[in-house]
Amino acid sequence: MCRMIAFSSSDPQPVGPYLDQLARLSREGILVERWQRHPGGNHPDGWGIAIVPPAGGVPRVVRSGKAACTDPALHALDPDTAARFIGHIRFASNLSTVCEANSHPFSVAGIVLGHNGTFKGRIGAEGDARGVSDSLVFLEKLAACWPAGRTFEGLADALKHLLSDELLVGDYSAANFLLAEGGRLFAFRKSRRDHDYYALFLRERAVDVVVASEPLDGADDWRRLEQGELLELTLPAPHCAVVELPF
Repeated sequence: MCRMIAFSSSDPQPVGPYLDQLARLSREGILVERWQRHPGGNHPDGWGIAIVPPAGGVPRVVRSGKAACTDPALHALDPDTAARFIGHIRFASNLSTVCEANSHPFSVAGIVLGHNGTFKGRIGAEGDARGVSDSLVFLEKLAACWPAGRTFEGLADALKHLLSDELLVGDYSAANFLLAEGGRLFAFRKSRRDHDYYALFLRERAVDVVVASEPLDGADDWRRLEQGELLELTLPAPHCAVVELPF
């Protein structure tokens, strides 16, 4: 259970305000009412960021197992700008998993992914057996079935293949993710319960596109993504498709 932010901009912009937002969401981001709060904020169980080079290439990934709202390392990062960015904070269902290694985003075969939700089925069982996040196992499966060339259409097909296999993903809560690959950013929303929590919101402006788990301000230009909506965060407008899933 997590909060996430991504942006794609026509020109590099400071990442500091987005780090501030991660700290704020760590402290006070929304939760499902029945969930027991952890000491140290609403999402205190680790944070991570990925800064994507403007021309593509390997993103700079930084992760921590500490709360973003209190970890001095978050704001000790070198002042930086980015044209594409992913930020992620955790609320762990199992506190024994709280560590830097289990913080998102994860990186496999040139793909960087931050996920909000919990997979069950064979993915969840493999994660438990290996002592790793189910999100990492999902990313490994996705990397293996996203065809060479890694097109938008190929990603949509790979998601349909994976998320239609109930034995593989089980009764998962949500498959919401932010993903970077080759200088591109993607966002996907598919929630199966607690839809107000497992949401993603889009804000499009002339110079940037932002996706976040909840609106970052009180402006009225945030749009909730539809179920199954896949976006490539391109300017001047995101490339969009809806992935039809059987459940």
